[in-house]
Amino acid sequence: MNTPDRRLLILEAAGRLFRHYGPFKTTVADIAREARVGVGTVYLEFRTKDSILGALSARRHERVLSAVEAAWGDGDPAPARLAAALSARVQAFFDNAEGPHGADLFGCACPGVEDAHRSFAERERSLFARFLSEGAARGQLAASEPEREAHTLLLAYRAFAPPAIFESPREQIMDELERLHRLVLRGLAV
Repeated sequence: MNTPDRRLLILEAAGRLFRHYGPFKTTVADIAREARVGVGTVYLEFRTKDSILGALSARRHERVLSAVEAAWGDGDPAPARLAAALSARVQAFFDNAEGPHGADLFGCACPGVEDAHRSFAERERSLFARFLSEGAARGQLAASEPEREAHTLLLAYRAFAPPAIFESPREQIMDELERLHRLVLRGLAV
């Protein structure tokens, strides 16, 4: 088995265990057993359990960014596209946090997860700055400082990110998200 396949096998096994038991109750030996490889093989691919957590977290965060980018699309007016991107963001968080401990990969107090989240936050801010800039160029959004406004926009939507979104029923979160869209995005519409 080549290294990328072995690495993926280990990540998939670790993901199943972390979702079910959580990152703190799962050991490298558990991961090796689930992946049907030796413990040494796990350590050949990942230096620590935390590096496995970081890799899984980065994959989850990447899926969120991909969903946001896809939802931005290219047809509707920018305020509607922005609402779609922000809604897709929340939906992707829910979709990628399956299992009793799935949300831990978005925000446990583990250095690897924290590093993945920091990288995600920077990329997310840049992505939304691009959206705001494009909307402003079309004369559809009032965004004279897209970088700063993206930062502020994401602060306004922070309640719709982990861990807060997992504290209420999904339907309630989605309803409140639509209400926030109406309140916030009207302020950006030209």
